[in-house]
Amino acid sequence: MVPTNWQLLDQPDSALSLKLQAQLNLTPVTAGLLVQNGIDSVNAARAFLQPDFASIHDPAEFFQMDQAVERIQEAVFSGEPIVVYGDYDVDGITSTAIMVETLTSLGAEVSPYIPNRFTDGYGPNRATYERLIDETGAGLIITVDNGVGGQEAIDWAKTQGVDVVVTDHHALPDVLPDAYAIIHPRHPEGTYPFGELSGAGVAFKVAQAILADGQPAQGLEDLPTEFLDLVALGAVADVVSLTDENRAFVTWGLKAIEESPRPGIAALLKSAKHAKGQAVLAETIGFKLAPRLNAIGRLADGQLGLDLLLTKDEDQAKAIAKEVESLNDERRLLADQVLAEAQAQLQDPEIAESPVLLVAGNDWHQGILGIVAARLVNLFHKPVVALTLVDGLYKGSGRSCGDFDLHEFLSAFADQFTSFGGHAGALGVSMTPEALTNVRQQVKVAGVDLDFSDQPLAVNFVISPAMLTPEFYQQIARLEPFGQGNPQPIVALEDVSLQEVKTMGADNQHLKLNFAGGRGQVEALAFNQPELVAEALTKKTATLAGGVGVNTFAGKTRLQIMIEDVVFPEIEEQPAVSNQVDARTNRGQGSGQVSSNPHQQNVQQNQGPSRPGGQVSSLTLALQQTGPADFAKLYKYLYSHQQLDVIGHLEMVLSELSFQEKQFKLMIQVFLDLKFVKISSGTILCIPSSSKKSLESSTTYQRYFAGSAG
Repeated sequence: MVPTNWQLLDQPDSALSLKLQAQLNLTPVTAGLLVQNGIDSVNAARAFLQPDFASIHDPAEFFQMDQAVERIQEAVFSGEPIVVYGDYDVDGITSTAIMVETLTSLGAEVSPYIPNRFTDGYGPNRATYERLIDETGAGLIITVDNGVGGQEAIDWAKTQGVDVVVTDHHALPDVLPDAYAIIHPRHPEGTYPFGELSGAGVAFKVAQAILADGQPAQGLEDLPTEFLDLVALGAVADVVSLTDENRAFVTWGLKAIEESPRPGIAALLKSAKHAKGQAVLAETIGFKLAPRLNAIGRLADGQLGLDLLLTKDEDQAKAIAKEVESLNDERRLLADQVLAEAQAQLQDPEIAESPVLLVAGNDWHQGILGIVAARLVNLFHKPVVALTLVDGLYKGSGRSCGDFDLHEFLSAFADQFTSFGGHAGALGVSMTPEALTNVRQQVKVAGVDLDFSDQPLAVNFVISPAMLTPEFYQQIARLEPFGQGNPQPIVALEDVSLQEVKTMGADNQHLKLNFAGGRGQVEALAFNQPELVAEALTKKTATLAGGVGVNTFAGKTRLQIMIEDVVFPEIEEQPAVSNQVDARTNRGQGSGQVSSNPHQQNVQQNQGPSRPGGQVSSLTLALQQTGPADFAKLYKYLYSHQQLDVIGHLEMVLSELSFQEKQFKLMIQVFLDLKFVKISSGTILCIPSSSKKSLESSTTYQRYFAGSAG
């Protein structure tokens, strides 16, 4: 039984998939996923798989870019002190590092500043501006990854004769600050063609424009590629859309990290036990690098993260990385404690039944509220705002669910907030205790029609465990980097026999399911789900869905599935099956099953074919159930896949047809007997014939299939 809240996505057009396979030398899995994602032309697929300079936009297309570059260059070449004002998260730290390295390479007198989350807060702060200007004598402040919400501080700086150039990507307020220039990909007066850059991406564009000195780039060699690792870090950590030029930036940046990481990143990878030689993927940033860098600003001073990224000294990098690892361990403990308390609050129906969950504590650590909100989203499948009481105000972070624009929704209550900013998926907010009570009530009214429970789990295709091989993973990995705008494909497996069920973590809150794949054991993992752990411990069979990845430990690489959803069907003993079973009925025709064919069938739901003990039918039973309709199905498949190396992609073909290997080979032998097909270099070619031949005239058919239900 496949859960009814899983939805098999529309399957790719076979002709389009075959075209990509033939012209780009792709496997059926890779080509099928491309078509499924709407990338169905050869040129589009080539550009997606191999991003090049053509996908990069000219920074001159930004509104006020010329004005900003001219002012920055004036300060650089006149020796005027410059302050680069960043932010304490990964995107803010990487943005600051890009701008600082750019300016220092030109000999500028530059002072970087990473605000303290607890004393400065997010964005321009007048008191901090006053202090920095007094300490540095700066005549120019460049904001990175912040600024569009800093009207008060920027207005004050202007009265002091200090210019502010804002570079930002966050949601734009109705009234923009009176800055010297505002560089923003969605500026209301601008025409920049891609609005989803991260803060680091915007800083990269400014750096490119400064260093180019008015000369347009002609190729990759004209870009400041030494910053691409930082752009990749910022983009993935800030969960921006990995489409358009972001896809190129992250693809190139990941390669740079993998091949020649700067000392700070290399030290972090080692602390995170990232195996030497192991590929660096978007998930490497998401699960290893970003949490550690973010832990700095959550619990300490973000300047430490900037020092780590800027240092050229390996010993210093190792020392800082060790300190960061300690902070990350502390962050984990704090997050677990607050998560448990937040979950306890959500036992109250008054709070839990709200369309947007607002949880609040009196002494929760402010630095880990974003993590807690994100975890609660995964557990409750609703947007969440997590708050803590600080100096009489509730301050905290919000995280959205799916594609819902939480920032836009909560902006309707902006008059209740003392501070508010962010973007569709993540935001920061503060309010009085009285305002929290009001907002909770207003959210219930405004969100009465919101329903996040109906969002189905999108499944790309259903496969058998035998398909899970290193080659299958590599075919999916061709579509990396995965993230917002390019989600990791989700595969489903039905009635998998579990070899081992284990718990992980100090509190046994994580789950590991081991089962046999196509070439060795596969592990399926679910994190921070203690209730699921309790349910799973006695189970022998699972139907699960998730993304396919690899885990390298102690020099050994194993396939793994990150579980998105799992159910444990109750498998009953099946009675013996008669030789006279109607094959068409037993194959579930008309039963509404989820097909295992990832390239030809449309969404189907509910129950699939019976499988004694949850296992694939025996060869004898499969042969008994093979009828003329199955031979017709096979011939039709072969006819439409004559350019496919069937032998080389046998696992995929078997899964698409739902045939066993021996069954498939015997059916091919029947076709060979009858001269319906011929085999050439792995491909199976159909032989045109005007005469009809009965299957019964094949000796192979008589020996193995005679008596099958027709």
